[in-house]
Amino acid sequence: MKKADRQRLIKQLITENEIETQDDLIALLEQSGVKATQATVSRDVREMSIVKTHGSDGRVKYALFSQQQASSSEEKLKASVKDSVIRMERVQFMVIVHTDMGAADVVTNFLDEVSYEEIAGTVAGVDTIIIIARSEDDAVAVVERFEVMMD
Repeated sequence: MKKADRQRLIKQLITENEIETQDDLIALLEQSGVKATQATVSRDVREMSIVKTHGSDGRVKYALFSQQQASSSEEKLKASVKDSVIRMERVQFMVIVHTDMGAADVVTNFLDEVSYEEIAGTVAGVDTIIIIARSEDDAVAVVERFEVMMD
């Protein structure tokens, strides 16, 4: 299946179903006859600006990010930080960010797109992001930037 067709199907699946994880999305794709790896689905999620949001029952689910809400990568980052980040702590030149379950990769993708000068690299888990800053001062600046986004 071509990328455009797969992404159209992903959009349809997210619109019609309450999908909480990439594994759920991959399973629905397989039910529709499409084999896709986690890496491919992760890339599609980032390219399609799919974000984690809270459903009517309060559970976290995937949703299509409205381009009317945000026109830049930084605005997408701000929205995902505000919606998903629970807490942070700075450990010397690193910032540990705790997110809602399953949201760390989405926040990290937007963070990597923005490409802040203070950040040397990021590592995302399921609900935790490690941000490696270039210095302790840069780590302080990252925390301050995130705190503003969370307000």
